[in-house]
Amino acid sequence: MPEFVIEKNMPGLGQLSPFQRDQSVRRSCSTLHGVAPDVAWVQSYLTEDKCYCVFRAPSKQVLLDLIRQWDLEPPLSICEVSQVARPDIKIANDTAKSPA
Repeated sequence: MPEFVIEKNMPGLGQLSPFQRDQSVRRSCSTLHGVAPDVAWVQSYLTEDKCYCVFRAPSKQVLLDLIRQWDLEPPLSICEVSQVARPDIKIANDTAKSPA
């Protein structure tokens, strides 16, 4: 299942206590969790004024449709994750040299 990062504007998020930040993001992201088949909130990354929510969903369009259907504030962006890079995962160099 593809994963998507939904970027949300949340002014003042960094000024809240850790508990308040957690609750604010849970209210914001859990709205879409499980409301449609194969849509699930995975986790979120918080900054001073934004939240980046990771969702599994069949497509970006499914997420956009649900946001409109539930009359939620439109996100700043929705991007499909094409690759995850972590220090414990190494990707092999599979670029083949073209024959001379």
